Amino acid sequence: MLAYNNTQPPSNLNAGELDSCESMVNNSPYGMYRTDFDGYFSAANPAYAKLFGLETSEEFFDYIQSPNCQLYTDLDFRRDTYDRLRKEDRLSHIVYQIFKVDGTTQWVSESCVAIRDRYGSIIAFEGYVEPLAKSSNLEQINLVPEVRFRAIFDQIENIAVQGYDQERRVIYWNNASTQLYGYTLSEAMGGQLEDLIVPEHLHERIISAHKRWLECNQPIPSGEITLRNKEGSPIAVYSSHVMLVNCKGEYEMYCIDVELTEIKKVERALRVAKDHAERASQAKTAFLSTMTHELRTPLNAIIGFSEVMEQQLFGELGHPKYQEYVNDIHKSGSHLLSVINDILDLSMIEAGELNLTQKEICLKSAIDHSFEIVQTKAISAGITLQTNVSCDLPSMKIDERSIKQILLNLLSNAIKFTADKGTVNITANYTKHDGFIIEIEDNGIGMNQSEIEIALRPFTQVDSSLERKYEGTGLGLPLSRSLTVINGGTFKLISETGVGTNAILHFPSEMAVLKDKI
Repeated sequence: MLAYNNTQPPSNLNAGELDSCESMVNNSPYGMYRTDFDGYFSAANPAYAKLFGLETSEEFFDYIQSPNCQLYTDLDFRRDTYDRLRKEDRLSHIVYQIFKVDGTTQWVSESCVAIRDRYGSIIAFEGYVEPLAKSSNLEQINLVPEVRFRAIFDQIENIAVQGYDQERRVIYWNNASTQLYGYTLSEAMGGQLEDLIVPEHLHERIISAHKRWLECNQPIPSGEITLRNKEGSPIAVYSSHVMLVNCKGEYEMYCIDVELTEIKKVERALRVAKDHAERASQAKTAFLSTMTHELRTPLNAIIGFSEVMEQQLFGELGHPKYQEYVNDIHKSGSHLLSVINDILDLSMIEAGELNLTQKEICLKSAIDHSFEIVQTKAISAGITLQTNVSCDLPSMKIDERSIKQILLNLLSNAIKFTADKGTVNITANYTKHDGFIIEIEDNGIGMNQSEIEIALRPFTQVDSSLERKYEGTGLGLPLSRSLTVINGGTFKLISETGVGTNAILHFPSEMAVLKDKI
């Protein structure tokens, strides 16, 4: 073979060459093949096809074109063999295993040559292959040396590895097996598998499974099983199994066991912790919902009465200081109500209980509405507001309250962190390929990457000191991102210290409401 590249169909066959030796090749008891330099099969006789459980050469070429076809149990060994062949031109009695079409394996011996043209360049590989009942030259197989194998597994903790011969007698027992099952190496060596660690009610099942593997090549599946230790106590393990052939052609089964007792304890602890965390989260959400409702009711009354007094609907207040106090009451109440609303929204989003009403809205109108609300604040701070909204921006289907709150939060944030004579710019565009792209960009103080991560966490602020310059609860950005995501969009924050910040919202084109042109 080389033929580890086996999925290309035969092409450019030399009909004359094949005709001249067709009878000899087709009647040969040995499997014969030819590949090109890259390892693609160009010819194979019926005996070669039969090695894989097929009847004819045509069936073989059909089979190797299957995307799931794998001919060799060890592809790396196969590649190494042909690397040697390129250097040495001829190899003899190479022993390895192949997969048959039914999934079983077969030991074979192969001799192969490199075919060169008159200029000395390799143009093909040819070989003949014969089946082996049991390999007689297993020392040629590229296996991990036994000494290194034992050294590796003797050092591994918590993974018990045992080796058994064809009669299920112990031939290898690592330190972790002693720790798990309680038998020392001298106690275990030569002992019978079923007598040492298999509960009595499983004896027949284990013996039958081992026998089927030896005689019918049916591997024992990996999985959880309860064995027993020296004292007779049950030990839950996850057991995997490997069948190898030693240099004498004898089968050896190796079992790799991992104790599940501690793992299951950890799993139970994690489940309990998860349940506690979920209950705590539900309790927190319920508490926040209750408290915010309790607080909003009196706050709405305070704000309402302060508005009446501020507008002097029932007459003058008298002293000018009263007017100032009323303004402060109204401003503080409104701010506190805004904070409470943000907390309630965030808790409802976390609980998956925020109700969205998606309907067609004019995005340009939503942007203009948000601009009107923050304009007075921007003017008093000496900040220029700019818009660059596409005139043919289509309507979009989204929760109207969410998009307005997102825009308002991001604009307020941009104004808050932009110095006097700074600029805040909002752009909005739509294309069928990219959907809606909305950007709120400022040339304010900016943030580095670690500060961005902090800013996007709820209830945290980049400057958390008591003397911080900028007020706020740290909910604006996290809430905006959460509202964007639950409405089907994505949120990205790009910022650089001393340069500014750009908040980018993306909503897919499926959210657009396109009007048919007349």
